[in-house]
Amino acid sequence: MKKIILFTPLLISLYVLSQDAVVEDVNPVTESVAVSTKSIEKSGLTQEQIVKLDETTRILLADYQSTTKEFESLKLYNDQVQKIINSQLEEIENIIIKIDELDKTNQRIVPLMLKMIEGLENFILLDLPFLMTERSTRVQTLKDTMDRGDISTSEKFRLITEAYKTELEYGRTIETYRDNILIDGVETSADFLRVGRIALTYLTVDGNKGGYWDTQSSSYMKASSSIRRATADALKIASKQAPPALIKIPLYRDSNE
Repeated sequence: MKKIILFTPLLISLYVLSQDAVVEDVNPVTESVAVSTKSIEKSGLTQEQIVKLDETTRILLADYQSTTKEFESLKLYNDQVQKIINSQLEEIENIIIKIDELDKTNQRIVPLMLKMIEGLENFILLDLPFLMTERSTRVQTLKDTMDRGDISTSEKFRLITEAYKTELEYGRTIETYRDNILIDGVETSADFLRVGRIALTYLTVDGNKGGYWDTQSSSYMKASSSIRRATADALKIASKQAPPALIKIPLYRDSNE
């Protein structure tokens, strides 16, 4: 026997309300799930950004640390360079002061050196005429040196004093050398003997002619046979070909002395 269920209007209304309630209950849950999903998705995107930001931050920090070290190194270097520059500036100031002092010194010493060279030249012309080419060349070299800008004043003065010392040594030494001399208008090779600055004699290479410098007449005079023999002996002694011995040489004094 079949059961027949009859729905009254009241039951139908309740059923409809019940279906509506179910529908209304489902919508908030769905929305909640959707919101949660979107939130999770948004949270995932933010985490990715944080990872990238963290990586960027670490790179920037490494660059900053590297730049800081480089800056400190450059600062130390610049400080050292500045010290060197300051020292060089002080040295430049000292050099400028020395140059000023040197200019004042040059104003006094340069004329003195020129007078010393002129005096040396005149002295050689008035002295015994030995090694004239060598001595004249030395004086000319001093004159040329004075005109050169690449030689310091102190070096020029040293060269002048050296020339004076050389001339001074001539007065206390004995020397023999070979040179040419005019004899009766003929240029002849001869051996010269210089005894300090008191005697200058010569003997031709063949030994046939000889002479001596006469200070009174400022010319060479013909030597006697005895003077020639004495000159020959003295030449051997001066060249260390013979042992030291007494020799006779012509000495002349100025009539005004």
